[in-house]
Amino acid sequence: MKVSVVIPNLNSPLIDAVLQSLHQQQTSPCEIIVVGRDDQQRIKNYPLVRFIETPKSVSAAVARNRGATAAYGDIVCFIDADCLAYPQCLHQHVQAHLQSEAVVGGGIAIHDRHYWHLCDNLAVFAPFLTSQPRGERPYLPSLNLSIRRSLFLDLGGFDERFFGASGEDADLSFRIRKRGYRLFFEPSAAVEHRHHRLTSGDVWRHLSSFGRSYATIYPRYPELTGRYRRTDLACGRPDILRAIAPLLAVIDCIERWLKYPELRAYPHILPGILWSRLAWYDGLANGIQS
Repeated sequence: MKVSVVIPNLNSPLIDAVLQSLHQQQTSPCEIIVVGRDDQQRIKNYPLVRFIETPKSVSAAVARNRGATAAYGDIVCFIDADCLAYPQCLHQHVQAHLQSEAVVGGGIAIHDRHYWHLCDNLAVFAPFLTSQPRGERPYLPSLNLSIRRSLFLDLGGFDERFFGASGEDADLSFRIRKRGYRLFFEPSAAVEHRHHRLTSGDVWRHLSSFGRSYATIYPRYPELTGRYRRTDLACGRPDILRAIAPLLAVIDCIERWLKYPELRAYPHILPGILWSRLAWYDGLANGIQS
C-alpha cells in the first residue's frame, strides 16, 4: 500500500522537524504533500515533499481536502504541522490497513514541556494517548489519522464549513460511522504533539472553539452522539448552561481522573483541566445561542 502524507500548514515553526521525522520512517511514504502558506525554501530541501501553496490562509479542512485530492497513494495519512512522527508511525498505520481497517487513528505522545501545553493535550487527547489500549473509538482526531483515499473522496472529505481547526474531524468520524465503517485506534502509530498553546487564554480559545463546533455536530448525528446528556439540564438555554457549567466541569474532571489513570501522574494540572472544561461549555453555550 502506498501512503501519501498530507500536512496542513500555516508557517509552522516546526515544519522542518515534522518533515525530517517523516523522512526517517520505517515505512517511507510515497509522497508528502504540504498545503497552505510557508517559505518554500524551507520545504524544497526534502525530496518527498510537494508543496501546494494557497493564495490565502485556509482552514485545516480545506487544506487537507486539497492535499488528499492531489495525492496518489492508496492511503492518505493526515498529520499536523506541529506533530513529530515516531519512526514506526506510518508502518503501524499501514499494518492496521493491511488487517482490513479502513480508518486508523494513531497515538499521541505527551511530554511535560509546559503547564498549559500539557493541560491542553490532556484535556483534548486523553482517549488517544499512546498508553491507551488499541481498539475501536467513537471518533478520531485528524492530527494523526489515516484513511483509504477512495473512501475519503467518496465521503466528500472534511466539511469545509468548519473554520480553523475544530470539529471537522469529529464530523468526518460520524459520517464514516454512518457508512458502516469502524474507527480503529492504534496507539503505536504515534506522534508527539508539540502545539504552541502556552497560556490560559490559548487553552480557553481552543476548547471554546471545540464546544462551539459541537453545538453544530450533535444535532446532525443524534443516532450516534445521543442527546447532550448533562447539558439537557439547561433545556437548550445558553444562560442556564453557563450557570451550571462549573458543576458540569467538576463532574467531567472527576470522570476523567477515574477513567484515565495517566492523568494521576500530573495532579498539578487539575485546575487547568477544570479551566478547559469551563471553556468547552462556554463555547457550547455560544454555539447554541448562535
